[in-house]
Amino acid sequence: MKTVLITGASSGTGKETAFVYAENNYNLILAARRKKNLEAIK
Repeated sequence: MKTVLITGASSGTGKETAFVYAENNYNLILAARRKKNLEAIK
């Protein structure tokens, strides 16, 4: 399984990119400044 690092994953393009990779069975490493938003995504 492949792994991808996405920065800015709490909103906008980073968030949408995370969803696309998750749907395609990638392991995700997400980084963001807004911890609350990032926790909601997981």
